[in-house]
Amino acid sequence: MKGYKVMTKFFVKKPFFVVVAVIIILLIGGVSLTKMNTDLMPDMEVPYMMVITTEPGASPKKVENDVTKPLESSLGTVNGVQNIQSRSADNYSMIMLEFADNTDMDSALVRVSKIVDSVDLPDECGKPNIMEISMDMMATMYVGVDYKGKDIKELTDFTKNTLQPYLERQEGVASITSMGLTTDSIEVKLNEDKIDKINNKILSKTNGKLSDAQDEIDEAEKKIEDGEKQLSEQKTALEGKQESTNKELADAQVKIAQAQASKAAYEASLNSLKASKSALEAEKKAYKDAKLENTYKTIDKMFSQFKSQFGNVAEQSGIKVPGSVEEAVGNKKNFKAFISWLEKLGYGEQTKDLSYDSLKQIYNAVKVRLPQIATELGNLEIEIKAASAMSEAISKQMEGMDENQSKAIAGGYSAAAGFGSGQAQMSAAQTQMESAKSELKEAKKKLKDSRKAAVENSNVNALLTLETLSNLIYAQNFSMPVGYIDDRKDNQWLVDIGDNFTDKKQLSNMVLTKIAGVGKIKLSDVADVTIVDNAGESYSKINGRAAILLAIYKSSTSNTSAVSNGVDKAASELEEKYSGLSITSLMDQSDYIDMIVSTVLRSMLLGAILAIIVLALFLKDVKPTLIVAFSIPFSVLFAIIIMYFTGITLNVMSLAGLCLGIGMLVDNSIVVMENVYRLRSLGISAPRAAVQGAKQVAGPIVASTLTTICVFLPMVYVTGTVSDLLIPFAFTISYALIASLIVALTVVPTISATVLKKTKTHKHTFFDKIKDKYGQLLGVCLRHKLVPLLIAILLLVICVIQVFRMGLVMMDDMESNQVSVSLKLEDDVEKEEAYATADKVMEAILKVDGIDKVGAMDGNASATSSMLGGSSDNFSQFSFSIITDKDITTTKQFKKIIKEIENNTKDIECEEITVSSSALGGMSGMMGQGLEVNIYGENQEKLIDISKDVMKMMQDIEGTENVTNGLDDKNKQIHLEINKNKAASMGLTVAQIYQQISEKITTDKKAISIRVDDKEMDVNLVNETDKPDYEHLMNTEITATTRNDEGQEVTKKYKLSKFAKMIEGESVDSINRENMSRYMSVTSEIKDGYNATLLSRDLEKQIDKYEAPSGYSIEIQGESAQVMEMIIQMILALALGFVLVYLVMVAQFQSLLSPFIIIFTVPLAFTGGMIGLMLFGQSISAMALMGFMILMGTVVNNGIVFVDYANKLRIQGVEKRTALIATGKTRMRPILMTAITTILSMSVMVFSQDAGNAMQKGMAIVVSFGLLYATFMTLFIVPVLYDILYRRQPKVIDVGEENLDEIPDETSDLLGEIGEDSREKK
Repeated sequence: MKGYKVMTKFFVKKPFFVVVAVIIILLIGGVSLTKMNTDLMPDMEVPYMMVITTEPGASPKKVENDVTKPLESSLGTVNGVQNIQSRSADNYSMIMLEFADNTDMDSALVRVSKIVDSVDLPDECGKPNIMEISMDMMATMYVGVDYKGKDIKELTDFTKNTLQPYLERQEGVASITSMGLTTDSIEVKLNEDKIDKINNKILSKTNGKLSDAQDEIDEAEKKIEDGEKQLSEQKTALEGKQESTNKELADAQVKIAQAQASKAAYEASLNSLKASKSALEAEKKAYKDAKLENTYKTIDKMFSQFKSQFGNVAEQSGIKVPGSVEEAVGNKKNFKAFISWLEKLGYGEQTKDLSYDSLKQIYNAVKVRLPQIATELGNLEIEIKAASAMSEAISKQMEGMDENQSKAIAGGYSAAAGFGSGQAQMSAAQTQMESAKSELKEAKKKLKDSRKAAVENSNVNALLTLETLSNLIYAQNFSMPVGYIDDRKDNQWLVDIGDNFTDKKQLSNMVLTKIAGVGKIKLSDVADVTIVDNAGESYSKINGRAAILLAIYKSSTSNTSAVSNGVDKAASELEEKYSGLSITSLMDQSDYIDMIVSTVLRSMLLGAILAIIVLALFLKDVKPTLIVAFSIPFSVLFAIIIMYFTGITLNVMSLAGLCLGIGMLVDNSIVVMENVYRLRSLGISAPRAAVQGAKQVAGPIVASTLTTICVFLPMVYVTGTVSDLLIPFAFTISYALIASLIVALTVVPTISATVLKKTKTHKHTFFDKIKDKYGQLLGVCLRHKLVPLLIAILLLVICVIQVFRMGLVMMDDMESNQVSVSLKLEDDVEKEEAYATADKVMEAILKVDGIDKVGAMDGNASATSSMLGGSSDNFSQFSFSIITDKDITTTKQFKKIIKEIENNTKDIECEEITVSSSALGGMSGMMGQGLEVNIYGENQEKLIDISKDVMKMMQDIEGTENVTNGLDDKNKQIHLEINKNKAASMGLTVAQIYQQISEKITTDKKAISIRVDDKEMDVNLVNETDKPDYEHLMNTEITATTRNDEGQEVTKKYKLSKFAKMIEGESVDSINRENMSRYMSVTSEIKDGYNATLLSRDLEKQIDKYEAPSGYSIEIQGESAQVMEMIIQMILALALGFVLVYLVMVAQFQSLLSPFIIIFTVPLAFTGGMIGLMLFGQSISAMALMGFMILMGTVVNNGIVFVDYANKLRIQGVEKRTALIATGKTRMRPILMTAITTILSMSVMVFSQDAGNAMQKGMAIVVSFGLLYATFMTLFIVPVLYDILYRRQPKVIDVGEENLDEIPDETSDLLGEIGEDSREKK
């Protein structure tokens, strides 16, 4: 206590020291205030990281297998990772990594990057994007841009080239994301008709014999048709003359018919054989023209060189070097391992075009097909000679046939007898005709095979795959400096090779290949090259006009308000410069911050005014009132200085702390001032009254301040988002209370010593009557102790029961002057219908009074959609950002607007329209909303079945709506069931079948980006020439490669239907996983007036009764799980704070009993807070629990003052009950003054309709009602408990006065003893 007295005495003696200190504090505080950053939320360390990887054209299951699983297994080993969640959807994988608290996220980012780079993903996958989640990812502001007289393409160019770069140059702007821009690109779409035309041209020019063979086949086909016709006519004639002609006539006619038919058949057969020969010769010439034999010899020699050069070295690495093409083709695995080994050695350039498939094709052509052609040609020569001889013999037989026929007619008879023989000969002729047709069919097949071989070896088809075309375009779009060369004068010249494409014409004229006899084949010869844009593919409007939306993000160290003001200023400058340009702010954090700041400042000002009025009413003197009033701004500035140097920004939470602290700041000053004023009224001089008054209450106010601060100390053990939000709040209040304590013990006594030199005694007749009545009532309570105790305990029990019936939320919603509307349509809605519905919603919104601007966008315009590589057909979701008029500030006005929007849109046909009271999203929205249940297991079908059961449970609970398991937006799925045995007998595995179908389904690929007229354009390749569809899927040809009996590779094609069965079903839009285990979520929204936590309790009862299959589990997640985690953490903090408060009071009172009397009022005081929440219909939130923590530290303050004064009176000999009544009457005024000032300052937030006070309202209710109730606890229950428990007389340990004069002089005694000993010796 001496320290406090010395400090107070020092300042009272040297008042100018205080004046200088006050001026310094005011100056530094003012400067600090202007320099502090203002943000929406506190700096929140979010321990999350996201890895996003695209795989165009892939289904969720393929993404899961190709991307998600490999990345998950690797990322799980990263140090600090606590939890891994993933989502595999169409075209992309998203993995969320949750790290332990206090993890260095910069180091974690480096570790994750290394792991991701080491994972081998398929070539078609994009490079994984790693995003560190932070609060800076929330856009600082959204602006809409439209320009009168410009269409959307012109507006896009202006935005990209002028507006966006100018805004990005503004100080503090980190990045800008544009939405609704049109994008031009060059589409290269393969044209099947053009390809067929080129192929036919190649065939006809590569080898004319194929055309000749086709002509010969056509001629043979015609002769067979003519022979069949003649045979039919003769047969009819023969049948007609059966009874009227004789045998000779029949014989003659039959012979003629037979001869003619045989001749036609042999000629047709001869033509077919010649056609087959021509086809084989054409195929052989195609191989020769392609110089495959030379290529084979070159590659064979290269392998021989590789073996001699690298053989020994490779063997040491476990690599077998093939010595020939045959060895390489004979072992695919060894060949691929060898090529990979060469690439690592730096020979990738030499081997980049050497693939196993191309090598196998060359081997088959040179070593298999060419020998087969030679053999077949030899056989055909023999067959052609035989057919020619037979044809000549028949021709000779027919010479003179007409003369013999005349003779036969003249002497013909008994024709009927020889008719049977004629029919037999006719049948023989028919048989020869059928044989000729069979040979013709075989000739056609050989021609087709030869045509195919010629096409394959012309190198055109090989160029028409997406991969090959992409690589070729990339290689031709090449420009690179190769190095420097010198001339004779030693000048250096930089050699630059190649030029990039600069327009569509250059790309169209790009030569793919050159074929002898055909010439150059350009890209435009096989594909349609066009410039396309995405105009009309996205919906982006402001007040019904087409517009572009810009999301502006600030840097992490920048001031939100400064950035917003800078952007607004830059926008105004551009609007002045460009007539017709309109830049509209749709969402601005600084507006909300300004609203919060103005609301808090208004609340602080009103609270301060009310506190001053209370002081004036109680003290009836202006001087002490002004002294205490001065402590408010001084303490706030003092706290701001500490906030500035500890890095706390001005945000929603820190400002709420200052606002709450206003009423508490004057408490210490009131106690000191009231005591000084009381002593001064007793006639003690002003300086002495100032010192003594401060000294008497120094202990209690220090203890009470420490108890309040102690309740916040356990907050350091709270983790996660709750910690990030509430710690700035706790620290701000603590800083303000420390400042108020210093002011109370230094500034207040100093000013009092000067200002209160002349005082007048004021009578407080009304208050004295109240004190007397209170004294009488307290006396009754002391005589009948059980009555007040039972009333207090009964109320406590009722409130405890009510706690279990009350709803729990994470955070109360933050209101703003911005409203948002979400529109959801059916997934299969057509774009035109979706846009028309969105227009209706916008018209309905604009009809509402009080709305200033409306901005709208669809799912394609969102930043998330573009980041995830989303498809361009997301027309089922739209969002509308609404700015209200400036005079719309209260929650009542917002609710009226929301109600009118709901009424205006209720008749619009759609799946769902949701109106939110904040375009920023409520805090509860940030933490998660509604009910969510996760079902864990591996089998997707079982997960779906269980999810349907859980959906039924949710739907049965009153208060839920829009229950879904994610299958509402279902996709049709075709499952191909492969008969593995059949496939294996054909030389196919399931993996090979999958690979081939996957390649056919993938129809587009980005090749390069080129700059056309200062505009970046992507070149996209599209190949839909061989894409299977639903109707013809089972006819898809699958290529199988097997070996024949001679060990040679044979390629065959089979229809998919030969070994597969198609089963139709449903598929999920995405596959979710947590810690490498699949799960499926069932979610529901909560109707107005219901609470998620209460509903989750009902749901949990049903889930506990449900028996899930083995290996499957069901867990409640979402808002209720987060709330329960928050409740547990806050309860632990409250418990620890409770203990600390008690221990501080033990140190103050040097007793275990006195603190117990005071601490007993804490649970009773909670009754008041609960009553307040029930009266206002509020739920228990994190802010409400923070109010209970504040209440715990505050309610004991008055109890400390009360018990401390009662103990002093009893030590002076006053009887216990008399001391209690005297203490109550004496301390009633400061107790009421401190309580009422805090309650009134809180009441501003309790009854305020300003939207900015909505989030703090629960806390203000708890503190104000709890403190009001606690005041009665202090004035009545504390004396009752004191009387019951404190039976012994307080004792004071005698240690003498504070100086050393009374301590015995040990030195004198020692010297005396030494003197006596000396005299005795003498």
